Amino acid sequence: MDRAFLEQLGLDVAESDGVVEAELVLNGGQAINPLSRKVIERVSFTVMGDRLLYVGPSEFVGSQPINVAYLSPGSRLEDLVVQTLNDHLYQLERRSNELTSLGISPRVDPASLQLTADLERPPLKFTIGASRTGQFRIVRTLNGDIELTNATQNVFELSEFFDRRALEDFLFALFSDVVVETVSSPSSSNAEGPATITSSPTMIAQAPNDSSLPFKELFAAFGDCLVPPRSPMEVVADVRVGEQNLRFAAARVQGKTFRGLLAGPTGKIWADRFELDEFPGIRGFVSDLMAVPFDEVEVTSG
Repeated sequence: MDRAFLEQLGLDVAESDGVVEAELVLNGGQAINPLSRKVIERVSFTVMGDRLLYVGPSEFVGSQPINVAYLSPGSRLEDLVVQTLNDHLYQLERRSNELTSLGISPRVDPASLQLTADLERPPLKFTIGASRTGQFRIVRTLNGDIELTNATQNVFELSEFFDRRALEDFLFALFSDVVVETVSSPSSSNAEGPATITSSPTMIAQAPNDSSLPFKELFAAFGDCLVPPRSPMEVVADVRVGEQNLRFAAARVQGKTFRGLLAGPTGKIWADRFELDEFPGIRGFVSDLMAVPFDEVEVTSG
């Protein structure tokens, strides 16, 4: 990037060991941290090609870079910086309200304006955080005192979840192949303390569902009814593929959008969302996913 052009934009430019850094003095007094009430007077960048990447102060780190290729020497760079902060504050308020509506307490760092929240699905504890553009991802996962790492970004859309439990179930499913699940024991009501049972993915896949309600009975009784747009709905089915016993589960997000999970003896096989109109049925889906003939897939219950 031409140094003279950057200086025409009002930047103070310095270069050291091949790294170009730039600083912009904010004179308008419009960039304000609403939590600390501090007026932000300077913003620092590093120059990468045609882009200015925010490196300070902490309120801006991680914000979308500014592409100077689309700017002219007369562009008001300060206006873009202030707009970047205002966009983040809008996302901060919107996402905080969404967390609160799910029964989750949002937490905002007063220095960096980073939004995070804690959730728990025993034995796992999760910290989720929102990017400057409002995208949520898993920041940290703890299994007791052990921190679990995951190579994927694990980005998800918060509005897809209708309550806290649905989100916690989704987060747990991402790690269900490396941990066991702790659930309350029905027989513990008369015990002195809470009892737990740990069930591995194998046990979950093979667990009986005698108390479940067959879908055909629902259809026989309420076949002409409608399900409201955001009413929760969960379905499970035991599936046999050759000698493998699998468990398919799906939870409704809203409308015809569902989140699904397929687990087997070795853990999670698949987890993602899908549209009902595009779903080929459990047998068709498992057949396509596992690349086996349709006739080799059998739904044994559900």
